[in-house]
Amino acid sequence: MGYTTYKLHGGSLGNGVMYIRCNLSRASSPVQVDYANDPEDGNCWQPTQYQCADTRHTDAGLIRIGKELAAQAIEEPEETFECETIEV
Repeated sequence: MGYTTYKLHGGSLGNGVMYIRCNLSRASSPVQVDYANDPEDGNCWQPTQYQCADTRHTDAGLIRIGKELAAQAIEEPEETFECETIEV
């Protein structure tokens, strides 16, 4: 199994876009983010402090972590942060 990738957009992000990915089948796989808006450009992925185990090997867990990181990136409280997500 390869990476599961989600696009976070709209809502609190406005016109901004963030991508998050992880290989959900490997517990030690790092959760990575791409703030550069181009997930096909392999040079933009940055590791985070999270691993797949933190996602509980679920899409919902990956999205939860993505929203947490996006809220931190724009300095908005997680309680009020909102955005749309789509698997890409």
